[in-house]
Amino acid sequence: MCKPNLFFLTSATVLLSVAATFGASWADTVILIENATIINPASSRNEVFDGFVLIRDESIEYVGRKRPKVPKTIKTIDGRGKFVIPGLIDSHVHLANIAGLNFKFSRKYPELAESYYRQLNRSYLYFGYTTLIDLNNHSPKIVESLMKQEVRPEILTCGAQLEVWNGFMMTDYEPEERLTEFPNFVIDRYNEKVRLPKVDSPESHTAEASVRKIVREQNAVCAKFAYEDGFGGTEDVTWEMPTPEITREIAAETRRVKIPLMLHASSYAAQRFAVDNGIDIIAHGMWHWGAVKDYLNVNELPEPHRNLLRTIAAQGIGFQPTFRVLAGQRDVFVDEFINDQHLAAVYPKEFLAWLRSGEGSWQRDNIKKYGKGIFDEMPDSEIAALFQRFVDKIALSSRFLADDSGRLLFGSDTPSSNSHANPPGYNGFLEMREWSKAGIPLGKILRAATIDNAKAFNIDRSFGSIEKGKIANLLILSRNPLSDDTAYDSIETVFIRGKHYARRDLSAETRNAETRNAETRNAETRTK
Repeated sequence: MCKPNLFFLTSATVLLSVAATFGASWADTVILIENATIINPASSRNEVFDGFVLIRDESIEYVGRKRPKVPKTIKTIDGRGKFVIPGLIDSHVHLANIAGLNFKFSRKYPELAESYYRQLNRSYLYFGYTTLIDLNNHSPKIVESLMKQEVRPEILTCGAQLEVWNGFMMTDYEPEERLTEFPNFVIDRYNEKVRLPKVDSPESHTAEASVRKIVREQNAVCAKFAYEDGFGGTEDVTWEMPTPEITREIAAETRRVKIPLMLHASSYAAQRFAVDNGIDIIAHGMWHWGAVKDYLNVNELPEPHRNLLRTIAAQGIGFQPTFRVLAGQRDVFVDEFINDQHLAAVYPKEFLAWLRSGEGSWQRDNIKKYGKGIFDEMPDSEIAALFQRFVDKIALSSRFLADDSGRLLFGSDTPSSNSHANPPGYNGFLEMREWSKAGIPLGKILRAATIDNAKAFNIDRSFGSIEKGKIANLLILSRNPLSDDTAYDSIETVFIRGKHYARRDLSAETRNAETRNAETRNAETRTK
C-alpha cells in the first residue's frame, strides 16, 4: 500500500492540524519558506511545484501547495523566484585527508592543517553538502573534532577499511606499521601464499568479526573493500589481491547486518569482480578499460564493457563515477585552476597562499613519479590532455549506464591523493558539472545526490527528500538545478537541522575578514 503524498494534501483539516501543533514557544523554533518552487526528488522522478515548507526545530513540519494556517507573525523567508531542494549528500569523502597537504607537509606545517580543518565543514556546506559519508581513511579523532564544531554537515562513516593482509591500501605504509594502521584486517584464508603476522586472536580477523566490529564500535553505515589491479598496467601489483571467496564472505556478512558493501574498483576487470562477488556499490567509474597501452586511444565503449554495464544496471549495483579523481589530476597540470576564484571560498587565505607557492606544487612531481615511463619529458599541457582521455572514458561508461537505467550514486572522492585540485565542497560542484558534460540528465544528477544516495545508505527515513518528519536539511537556490548545471553555485541559504545560514557566512573569505576585524579590535583595545 502506497504512503500518502503530503505534497497534495490540501484539506482544511491538514492545515489546521499544522497550526494546532504550535505551543507558546513556537516563535523561536518555526520558519516558513513561502511561495518558492519546491523540487522534491522523492521518487524516480522529481516533483516540482510552487508551494510552502514549514520547519519546526530540526524537522520539516509541512510541505505543500497551500499556505499552512500559522500566525502571521511567524518568521518567513520569501521564496519567490527561488528553488528549494534537499541538502546534497556526498557519499565518498575522506575527511582525514587534506586537499593539498600530504602527511609529510601536514607534520611540517601543523598550523596550515589546523586552519584547513577549521574551515572544512563550512566549505562543504558552502556548496550545499549537508550530509557526508566518510570512506576508509578512518580517523576517529579527526571525525570527532569535526562533529564537535557548531556548524557542520551530518557526518557518517564506513569505519575502518576492510583490507586483506598486505592488500592495496597497506602499501602506503612500511611493513612494520601495517598492523597498527590496519588493526581490523581480514585474514584471507583462501590465499595460501600470504604470510600473516602473529596476532593474539585470529578469530577476530574473520569476515564476520571484522564487519561486526565496524558496525558495533564505529557506527559504520557501510563497509569498504578494495580490488586494485594496477592502474591499467602502469604499476606492478606488489600487493595482495582479495580472493573471490573472502569477498563473498564479507558480502554475506554485510547483508546480514544490513549495510552496503562498497568496492574500490576502477577497471573493467575490477568491476567484473564486483559483479561476480556480491558487491553493492562500485566506488569508482570505469576509467581503465584494460591495459593503458591497449585502450588509451580507444574512443568507443567496447561490447564486453557494454555487457558488463548492462549487468551492473540489471543487478541494481550502485555506481559512483568519481570523475574528479582523474579530472583533479588533470587540473594539477592546468595553471588556471590554482587561480580559480572559487578556491578563496573554501580554502583559508594562508592555506591557499601556500598552495600557490613552489613548495605547494608538490603534486606535479608526485604524479609524474608514479607515471614514470608515460609522462617522461611530456609538457604539462600534454599531461592534462592525457588525463582528459581517461575522463572521457568515465563519461562514456557512466552515460551508457545512465541511459540503461543504472543506479548512479553521487560521490566526489574528496580529496583524492591529497590533491589541491579536489577542494572540499567545490570538488562536488565540479563533479556534478562533469556528470552534466557527460550527458547525464540534470534530474538524475539531483536524485543521485539526494534520495538515491539516501536509499543506498539506508538513511532515507531522515534525509534525501522534502517530506514531513524528515530532518530540515535544505537549500534555497536562485537558479533551477533541473535546467542549469551551474545552479549549485547559486545557493543563497543553507539549512542544517532547521538552522539556516547565509551562504556568504560559510565562506573562508568571510572568516578571514572576521579574523582580521577581531585582530584590529584587539589591537585597538591594547592601544587604549
